[in-house]
Amino acid sequence: MSVSNLPKAKKPILLDRLLGLSLWKKGLIIIVIIVVIWFAWARLFGQKSTSSQYQTATAQRASIIATVSESGNVSADSQTSVTSPATGIVQDVYVKNGDTVTEGQKLFSVKSTATPEEKATAYASYLTAQNTLNTAQSKMNSLQSALFKANQTFINDKGVPNPTDLQKQDPVYIEENADWLQAEADYKNQAGVISQAQAALQSASLSYQATQNATVTAPVGGTVANLSVSAGSSVTASNNNSNSSSSSSSNSSSTSSSSSSNSSSSTVLVIGNFSNLSVVAQVNEVDLPSIKVGQNATVTLDAFPNQTFVGKVVNVDSIGTSSSGVVTYNVYIDLVSPPSEIKSGMTASVNIQTARADNVITVPTAAVQTSNGSSYVRVLKNGQLTEVPVTTGISDDTNTEISSGISEGDTVVIGTSTTTSGSSSTASPFSGAGGRGGGGGAVFFRRGG
Repeated sequence: MSVSNLPKAKKPILLDRLLGLSLWKKGLIIIVIIVVIWFAWARLFGQKSTSSQYQTATAQRASIIATVSESGNVSADSQTSVTSPATGIVQDVYVKNGDTVTEGQKLFSVKSTATPEEKATAYASYLTAQNTLNTAQSKMNSLQSALFKANQTFINDKGVPNPTDLQKQDPVYIEENADWLQAEADYKNQAGVISQAQAALQSASLSYQATQNATVTAPVGGTVANLSVSAGSSVTASNNNSNSSSSSSSNSSSTSSSSSSNSSSSTVLVIGNFSNLSVVAQVNEVDLPSIKVGQNATVTLDAFPNQTFVGKVVNVDSIGTSSSGVVTYNVYIDLVSPPSEIKSGMTASVNIQTARADNVITVPTAAVQTSNGSSYVRVLKNGQLTEVPVTTGISDDTNTEISSGISEGDTVVIGTSTTTSGSSSTASPFSGAGGRGGGGGAVFFRRGG
């Protein structure tokens, strides 16, 4: 067989087909291959890496002050509201706002507008209440006598110091002991009846006074403020039964009502020492144990937002007030040398200094972490991060005292941020990076036949 008759080797089918394609189709296939290779390369070699960066602070020695922040209102010292004991028309007003008055000085007079029938009815009710009280007090005397008699009978007959069970079963013992106990109970119950009769008499007395002309005098000395009436104004009698002293006749009467008392009538004027001002703050029961008399405080007022005033805690209430399930206690802070522009009733914010520590190690509060009831800080040293247990002390708004665990100058971590970076460029192979110069580097294929 000659060489020319040997069978020719066949070309690979894929290569044969590629060679048989036109030039532009070959170029398109090359582009697809390049894109696939680029995506694979970016996937394998263009992975992003992350690293942590720490926000740090230095432990340093400083002074730290713990405070409790509360809100309240300015109040004048010995501030007393004055109401009218009579319902009627104001005849004369003897004072004006800003006047200084002494106890017992006339303030204003009222002419009653009650009818003769109303006056008679009120007086009759007053007399009835007085007779009821007298009767109750008389009965108290007889009940006391009966108690002594029953007690003496029991002691004389069966009042042995340590009676045996058998003696206690004696009918005479049982009867006389029961008589004594009943007499004692009747006597104690009558004390409540007398208290009720006294309250009824006081109420009847105030109702009677409300029908009489009255001249109201100052219950305390001080400065007059918030005068709300003038001659010809109508006033309504107060039904306040506490913290008042009053007398009424056709010529003169006086009454006073403490600002802490409840009254159904409006206040006619206020008397107080407005040069001595204090802030009454409502303190939550959780903060109350840390507040003591004598602690310093700073006060800011809504009316003077750019000024800070100095105060001192002078009193802390022992009985709280509950509102919507929240219990608060009044804390009184006297203002030191307050300017005359401050007025009673202004809204105040108070920072009470509950503790102070000087020359102690402090760190930002954000650096202190808690786990299972124990505190620790993260200390950064020579690039290494270590969790160090610490003992904390007092805190202010930004810093915390560290009693033990770290030293002055230690670097503590207060926060961590994560950054992301790539190991190589993942730009498109058609963006021109790596092309000639700074141009686009686009490739054009000439379409063949």
